[in-house]
Amino acid sequence: MHSTTLYSLFMPPEDCFGDFGLVCGFTATRQVLGQIRRTFSGEMARPVLAVFIHPTVNAASDVPGLAWMWMKLGNRGYNLLHAKVALLGFRKRGGDGYVLRLAVSTGNWTQDPLTDSIDLFWFIDVDTTSPDKQDIADIRAAHAMFGWLRERADCTLIERDYDGHRPDDRLEAAINQLPPSDKLPRFIDSRTSALFPQVVKQIGMRKKANRLILGSGYFEAGGDGITGLPERLREALAQQGLLTKTAVLDLFLNPGSCQGLAARASALTDAGWSLRRPHSVLHGDSGSLHAKFVLLASGQTEAAGRVYLGSGNLSRNGFELAANAGGNLEAGVVVDLPTGLKWPSRKNGKHTIADLLPVQFTETLNLQTLQTGNDFVPPDEPEALPPISCLVWNEGTLSSPDDTRILVIGADGRSVETPCKWPAPAPVIVTLVEGNWRLPVISAGALVVNRPSDMTVEDILAALASFPEPDGVDHPDDGNEGGEAIADPSDAPEPPPTTYAIRRMMELLVRLGEVQVRLDPRDWQRWCRELRESLCAITAQEHVMISFFRTAGANPLPALADTHMRPDGALAEPLIDALSVVAMDWRLSDYPSLWDRETA
Repeated sequence: MHSTTLYSLFMPPEDCFGDFGLVCGFTATRQVLGQIRRTFSGEMARPVLAVFIHPTVNAASDVPGLAWMWMKLGNRGYNLLHAKVALLGFRKRGGDGYVLRLAVSTGNWTQDPLTDSIDLFWFIDVDTTSPDKQDIADIRAAHAMFGWLRERADCTLIERDYDGHRPDDRLEAAINQLPPSDKLPRFIDSRTSALFPQVVKQIGMRKKANRLILGSGYFEAGGDGITGLPERLREALAQQGLLTKTAVLDLFLNPGSCQGLAARASALTDAGWSLRRPHSVLHGDSGSLHAKFVLLASGQTEAAGRVYLGSGNLSRNGFELAANAGGNLEAGVVVDLPTGLKWPSRKNGKHTIADLLPVQFTETLNLQTLQTGNDFVPPDEPEALPPISCLVWNEGTLSSPDDTRILVIGADGRSVETPCKWPAPAPVIVTLVEGNWRLPVISAGALVVNRPSDMTVEDILAALASFPEPDGVDHPDDGNEGGEAIADPSDAPEPPPTTYAIRRMMELLVRLGEVQVRLDPRDWQRWCRELRESLCAITAQEHVMISFFRTAGANPLPALADTHMRPDGALAEPLIDALSVVAMDWRLSDYPSLWDRETA
């Protein structure tokens, strides 16, 4: 219920950067998933987000750095994959620190929550060096739900190494190393138990509540009795001694689309319910309610209580059936209201319930204006899933990971069977003929990424100076704190060629060495690969600098392979191999090391 947006759920905490995350949802669009990935991390050469979405013909499987988890179609154990949850891991800058984030949304990963859809979000950040026991219980509960989803999906994209490590290694290690917790999780899901009994069990306070407030964007269309689920929930809370018989009852809905409540409205009002239009601080009265919430509270001026928010609508499949009983997979949280929160009134204009929930208590709806709206239309599901989740490119040949023969749209736009010739550069995405599925390509132990082929020294330092944090935004390199930035040669009189080349190369090697020696050995293979790719990409732009050393018959690159320039525990071979490729590209491989000559 934080004041946030869909995108800010994925924004790294201060002094952190995105490492890896698990995301599930009912629907998602390519545009929004792309922005989510860019907000979370600029890294694209390995999956940084694994996305579990209800089976759809519109799979957004071609977002760089995002792994689409293909949900199995048969014996899946749920009606709809409707839960909207993110479990994210962030690395702290300059050390081994790690922060976990659990986020619950009532909205899908689409444009709707960013525009006219009224949704709610909740999240916690957990520093693994000092975790709270309640937060630990919530993280573990969400992690268990994602484990259940992984059993029902093709997860091969995140179950392989990239640059020597699985993409989820740090996230899994951080969760597994959390200390024990005896707290009841606030996070709940409907894998084996419906949300209804879980909410009833957890939402009560010591003091019997005198207010019950419900909100939902969808209700049961028909066949749900005279008063339906809202009245069943009230009765259950009263029977448990959690709600007074004279409690104030408010039900928030979309008057133009409230399904079976349009027919049950009179019976509900006779039972004491006030039917109300939602009101959002951001949307006013014009937004469409998509949030789902249950608030059990007491107090005349100051509100005290607990609230459920989550994906489960107040319908049978969403709230009263477990996934393993034919209902949806739903998820949510039951949390305490913040202390000091007031009920809205003329006197209490600030810090009220209306700041957190889309509620107002001044207007009730005219029952005659209520409309059922359109019926729910299930999403189109594919008849079959792609037989593979990625392709592999190696030295001009494209193939499937297990050498399965697959028809793809080739580099010339015509159908071709793998393995097939595909001239360099390697493709980022390849389209299968059957199903038109768009799949990522792996090469040299990493996802293929479109990288600039024409870089300068400044470009390299901008990209690698903050390594392992990916450089997602173009910006000038200001150098390390207390150091000097590399000057743009256009800003000063051009020095003699010899001075220019030596100074520029030395500055490049020194700055790269400063970053390199401080690296975590787990980032070593990625560093060597990105160093190789970046240094090869400056061959054209930096020909003056490179040709000076070619003329001099000396190779300056071995300086980076010196023992003192490598982090403890890092093997020399990957770096030596990378520098050998660069030396060949610079046409320096036939020349001795500059530093051997200096020693001599």
